[in-house]
Amino acid sequence: MHSVELEKPLVLIYNKKSILHLFLIFGSEEVFFMNKWVSVALCICGLGLGGMMLTGDSDGGRVLIENAPYITDGKINPDHEGKVVIVAGKLKTEEPAADEELGISFDSPIIRRNVHVMVEKGSGSDIKRSWESMASSNIARMYKSAPPVITFYGVVKAGDFILDKTLLKKFAAGVNVNSLPRTVSYKGTPLYHETESGIHYLTNREQSLVFPHLDGDYRISYTKSSLEENQEKTLVGIQKGNRLLGEGTVDGIEFFGQEWNGILTREKILKNNDNFDFILTVLGYALSVALIAGGIYSFKKS
Repeated sequence: MHSVELEKPLVLIYNKKSILHLFLIFGSEEVFFMNKWVSVALCICGLGLGGMMLTGDSDGGRVLIENAPYITDGKINPDHEGKVVIVAGKLKTEEPAADEELGISFDSPIIRRNVHVMVEKGSGSDIKRSWESMASSNIARMYKSAPPVITFYGVVKAGDFILDKTLLKKFAAGVNVNSLPRTVSYKGTPLYHETESGIHYLTNREQSLVFPHLDGDYRISYTKSSLEENQEKTLVGIQKGNRLLGEGTVDGIEFFGQEWNGILTREKILKNNDNFDFILTVLGYALSVALIAGGIYSFKKS
């Protein structure tokens, strides 16, 4: 493709018609080769995914759960250090989560600070404004004065075990927080309370009927976990001191922790995992076949 482009300046062109003709020739060849490469890439991706599905070892984690100590009294046994353990019982919040930068504490052990920035696009009478999330790396680079999106964790215990944040992050934090202070400050900038569509925000621009939010203005909302005090859970994690980790390597096997509502038996946990693995396997093979078929079809059409 590059050689064709380099050759273009060496061709003598005498009129607009011949320019268009040459462009169509070179352009069609370029598209042809591009389509061929896309077809090959699709097939390679499909074959690679299929190979991963065939050679992937999903039984390692199952064996770790099969051999994991099942703990119902919340006691820590030093003999289980570094091993996968199953802890079943009630959870207790020792310390709720807090956004110390804004000086706000919450009634939940898991809080996510969501930040959106007003972004202006266009110019003159064609300016369009929209709220964009600071979770986007491009927005975060453009508007560095706005606070970052972050999740705060308190201290939650299951018996004597402290749940590490690598395990707590598996708990969803999707419940809107509606109780926010009227005014706070972030790095010396006053923030004001406002509500839109039932969602409560803290914003750096005081509400005004004359001046709406402008480019660079930001607003903060919070979501929390639905985890309740003394809620029964079954946790699968790695014992590390007095902490229960949500990820790590055990006996050379990369393991990711799990959390289940209620008190589940080992057999129920294994059955749930088998069902989930089966769904992932079916979806993986279906995607592999679709990529290969798409590549072959694209190759024949190009």
